[in-house]
This record gives sequence, C-alpha cells and structure tokens, in this order.
Amino acid sequence: MPTYTYLAKKNLNESVEGIIVADSQDNAIDKLIEMGLSPVKVEPLVSETRRAAGPARALSFSGLSRRDLNVFTSQLKSLLRARVDLLKSLSILYGQADKERLKNLIIDLHSRVKNGATFSDALSQHKDFFPSLYINLIKTGEASGRLDEVLEELDNFLGKEDEFRMHVRAAMAYPVLMVSVGVCVIFVLFSYVIPKLSSIFSDFEYELPMPTRVMLGVSDFFKTSWWAILLAIVVFAAVIAQMSKSQAGRAKLDWLKLHIPVVGDLSLKQSLARFCMTLSLLIRSGLPVFQALQVAIPTLENAVFIKDLEIVRKEVLEGSSLAGSMKKVTFFPPFLVQMMSVGEEGGKLEGVLNEVANIYTQETDAKLKIVTSLLEPVIILVLGLILGGIVLAMLLPIFQINLLIK
Repeated sequence: MPTYTYLAKKNLNESVEGIIVADSQDNAIDKLIEMGLSPVKVEPLVSETRRAAGPARALSFSGLSRRDLNVFTSQLKSLLRARVDLLKSLSILYGQADKERLKNLIIDLHSRVKNGATFSDALSQHKDFFPSLYINLIKTGEASGRLDEVLEELDNFLGKEDEFRMHVRAAMAYPVLMVSVGVCVIFVLFSYVIPKLSSIFSDFEYELPMPTRVMLGVSDFFKTSWWAILLAIVVFAAVIAQMSKSQAGRAKLDWLKLHIPVVGDLSLKQSLARFCMTLSLLIRSGLPVFQALQVAIPTLENAVFIKDLEIVRKEVLEGSSLAGSMKKVTFFPPFLVQMMSVGEEGGKLEGVLNEVANIYTQETDAKLKIVTSLLEPVIILVLGLILGGIVLAMLLPIFQINLLIK
C-alpha cells in the first residue's frame, strides 16, 4: 500500500506534518479529514518515488549530530511507552523533525519497516548515524518484545555519555581559552610590538644585556620567519591527521596518549567507565557475554584497548571466565578484575559493571576538576613569567644606562 507525506491544518494557528498509508492520494485525503485535519498538501513518499524510478542513490545523513540521535531516541521511546505502534510513531517523529535530512531518514525507516523489514534491519542501512551498539540493542529488544524498555536504556545511556562529554568540555574550556589568548598575545608581541621598540636600542653604544639580546633575537626570528612557525604547525597537524586515518597510526597515537602524565590516567578511567557502562547495558538487555563483548569493544576509542580486549573476547568464546581473561590484560586495574569476579560468581555481572562504571565516572570527574583547578594558576604563572621576562628584558638596558651615568 502506498505511503504519503502530508501537511495539514489542525486549526487556524497550528499545522502538522506526518506520514500516512493509504490506497491512493484521494484515500489519504479522506483519512486526514476523518482524523479532523484539513489537508494542505499530500504527496507520495519521496523514497518510494525514487525506488519506482529506478536504483536510488544512497542518502547521506552526515549532517546529523549526536544530539539528533538523542532526541530521536527519546521521542521514539516516549511514543512506544504510550503504546503507539512503530509505524505511527515514525510518522509522528517525521512531523516533529526540524531538519530535512532527519525527515528523509525517518521516511526511509518508515518505508522499510512498512515493506516488511525489521526495525533493526532498517537502522542497519544507516550505520553512519546509528552506531552498531544501538542497532544490536534494538535487535535484542525486538527479539525479546522489550523494544520500549531497550529504547529507555539507550536513552539513559546516551544521556550519561553526553553529560560526561559536557563536563569534560566545560572543564577544559577556560584553560584552552587562556592558553589561546596567551599564545596570540606573545606572538603579536614578538612579531610586531618588540620589532617597533627595537629601534630604541639600535644606537645604544654599550653592549646590551644578555636577556635583551635573546629577546631581540627571538623577535627577529618571529618577524622574518613567522610563516615557518605557521607552516610547522600546519605540517604537524597534517601528520597527526594522516596518522589517525590508518590503524597503525591510530595505535601509535593512542599508545602515546596513554603514556602522557595525567592525560593517560584520565583516558584510561574514561575508557574503563565507557566499557563497563556499555557492557552492562548489553548484558542487561539479554545478550550473552561473548556477544556483548563483540559489540562493546568497537565502541572504545583507543586502539590499544581494543587490541587487548579482542584477546579477552576470544578467550571468553573458548570458555574462559571474563575475570580470568581480564587478569592477563595489563591495563585492567586489580579492583576491576576483582569486581568482575564477584559479579560472575554472584550472577549479577551487569549490576557490578554498572556500579564500577559509576565509580570510574566519579573518579574521572573528580580528577578532572583537580587538574583544571591546578592548571589555571599554572597557565597564569607561566604567561606572567613570559610577559614579565619580556618587560624586564626591555628595561634592563635603561637600568644599565642609569648605572653608567652614576
């Protein structure tokens, strides 16, 4: 049965959009009138029109953000909780979507589900928007008849992840701003201001103090070779970007990140919290441990962790316990391994994993607050020493003249 998109008036001041299934365009209009709506525009579904015309070009949803995914999940969860069927829920979400790309995605999902595909299969056609974790959980929810509960779990999971990301960004925003402003000020001083003032010392008959000579030398370098500094920064950024595109390059960068003081420990605890939270969610949704590991491991953002955890997954698949396999991985803290062992023995692994995830999240937040609170005065001190050194280097020749006159 054909599907149509519509724009209709609810009253004089309110319009609604949606999707409706009907035998024909006239039948769609009749259905809308029966619903108490005044049709303004009723058109055949875009995706179906494209399919009828021939092979369709793959739709791109790269312009959609993580926030769009969160809103989509939250709204769909609420509709299914209210016992609205999936097709009707997608139709309502289409009318509420404020981005054209999101509307196209919902239309495509609606069309695939209406034509007999499962919701998880429809989602799997858009892996650039729906992560593998999301698709696998939806598949589990469909199989168990708990789709609304799985969507609620996903909504909570995505909300926690976003909350953590916002904490990190908020904590680092002020230090990053201070460093950026400080670097710009120093660059302007050395490349523009100091060269203007250096003419004061050009006719100086005595040898300039060492700090002043160093300052003028650095200033000359900035003035004549500022382009080389910018080029070096661009080349460095390009090398990092190129390395991040290859698996071997990412592994080197991730290894380096883990061995940077403070940053390495924060990265480790963040990854452990994410891994435990994801694994807990998957096991709680009904997936066996080995399959949950298969889905959870790719969600980590560190290639070093992924490589070691693949070994754990293979050993679990061969019959080893999760805790026993994790003992062989160096980056897993003894506390985590012991908690895993307790969870497995007590049959409450998902609960223990969730508790451990909360602990590591709290530790990461606390350490991040300490680091940023210490970082701010350190940045101020370093910038103050640099600027104070510049001022002192400028004043030393004047002090020297006064001493010679006396």
